[in-house]
This record gives sequence, structure tokens and C-alpha cells, in this order.
Amino acid sequence: QQPVFSTHKVYNEGLIPRLAAAATGVLGVTKEQIMFGMGEFFVEFVGQYGYDRVLSVLGRHVRDFLNGLDNLHEYLKFSYPRMKPPSFFCESESSTGMLLHYRSKRRGYAHYTMGQITQVAKHFYNTEMEVKLVREEFIFDTSYVTFELTFDNQAFTNQMALTLIRDEQMLPLRGNLLFEIFPFCILFG
Repeated sequence: QQPVFSTHKVYNEGLIPRLAAAATGVLGVTKEQIMFGMGEFFVEFVGQYGYDRVLSVLGRHVRDFLNGLDNLHEYLKFSYPRMKPPSFFCESESSTGMLLHYRSKRRGYAHYTMGQITQVAKHFYNTEMEVKLVREEFIFDTSYVTFELTFDNQAFTNQMALTLIRDEQMLPLRGNLLFEIFPFCILFG
């Protein structure tokens, strides 16, 4: 008989880390490797229940998905009202990746999150991504983690080029043109 997990049952926060600890002894790999693999598998698991459709519409590019992670968790709170969602924000974005900051009340889930992000990039955006844990610290009851994400972030380069073009098109307006457009106006300053 195989154990079955229900998507709408609330499980103890310690269950996944305990499963990972038990699996390390059996499989002979590190807890970090197990948690990473569980994160990867989780993306496939929730796809069986229709959540892959939600994940697939969260942006055209990986950068859009990453910038919308907090919105995804807000959406999920409607289905799981007792959920204490993590928080994410992106920083130092470039054409080769970005820094992703992760904050959660759940300890020990950094590698799990790394697996999820890697699998989403691969599965939904056909993008290979390397995730490196740069820093992890615990302050009171909260885990603060910084990830360095390395991937082809061509969408960022395209967005920057569009911004430059838009800025060039927003040239200053001469006063005499303003008076031609609005002949009955009062100009202050």
C-alpha cells in the first residue's frame, strides 16, 4: 500500500523535513539533495491537480514568474486560508540572472524552494537555471535566504532596450507647440 497525499489536507510543518531525513539514510544522499528533489517533484505533483495551468499563465518569461511569486501565494490563500505564505523579491537583475530573496516562517525549506524554481523554469519556460544559495540566516522565527539565479534572461535585455527607445521618444515639449495645441491657456512659472 502506497501513502497518498491529499492536496487539501493540512500536514504538520515538520513532515517533509522528517521524510527527507529518513530518506537520506536509505538513499545515501544529503538532506539538501533530497529536499531539492522533493521541490522538483512537487511541481510535477501539483500539475496532476490542475495547478500547472495556474503556473503556466504567471508570465511570459521566467523573470515575470519570479516577480509574481507573492501574487501566486496570495491566490493560493483563497484555497488554503491557513497557509502562511513565503515572500519573495527580486534584486540585481541582469541579462544572466538575478538575486532572489526568500523569507519564510518555515525552516529548512531553502533547498526545496531551489528545486521548485529550477523545475518551473525548465518545465514551463524551457529554461535551464542554476540556483546557488548565497546566504541563509534565521532571525527570531523567520528564515531569510538569498539565492543567486543564473539563467538566460533575454527578456530583461529586451525590456531595457524598449525602455531606452521609449525614453528617446519622450522628448521635451517646446512652449510654442504647447500654445498651438492649447491657444486659450494660462502658463505659470
